[in-house]
Amino acid sequence: MALSETLKEVYSSNPVDARAYETMEFSHSLFSKTYYFVIDDKNHDWKLEDGSIVTFEAYEMKMELPEVGSTQQDLLIVLDDTEQQIVVELERAIKKPEESIKSVYRVYVDGYDEQQRSPISLSLTNIVSRNGTVSASASRPNLYAIKIPSGIKSSFDQRFHGLFI
Repeated sequence: MALSETLKEVYSSNPVDARAYETMEFSHSLFSKTYYFVIDDKNHDWKLEDGSIVTFEAYEMKMELPEVGSTQQDLLIVLDDTEQQIVVELERAIKKPEESIKSVYRVYVDGYDEQQRSPISLSLTNIVSRNGTVSASASRPNLYAIKIPSGIKSSFDQRFHGLFI
C-alpha cells in the first residue's frame, strides 16, 4: 500500500471531520522499551503491521520531509521538551555505536485504527541533544551498497564479485 484512498481524500480535500496523524517509532536493543510518538495533544491506540495495538504518545515533535525533486532523502526530526528518560535512552544507545537507532514513520487517519500508507523504516543519524531538544536525521539505508544476495546465500557473492543493486 502506498497511500490509501482515505488518506488521499484527507490530503486533497482537508475535511473537518478527518485528520492525518504523522507518527514515529524509535527502537534500539539497549532502550528500555520501544517508543511510539504522534504529533498531537492526546494519545492514540493504533494497529501496527503485525496486528498488535500500541499506544502512540502525544509528543511535541516536528518532522521535515525532504523537498520534492531533491537528491537528499533524509527526514529531519526534532523532539521538543524532551523528557530526561529519552536522553538516558540515547546515552544507552551510544554504548553500542555499531547498531543504529531504528525509526519507523507511519500515517494514521481519524476513524481508522490501521495505518494509511506503507511504513517507512529509517535509521537515526546526526543526533544532537541540547537544552531539552533532541534533533536527528532519519535516513534510509544505502540500497546501492547492499550486495545481493546476502545472508543465507552469501556463497553466491563468491561467484559474482561486485554484484550490487
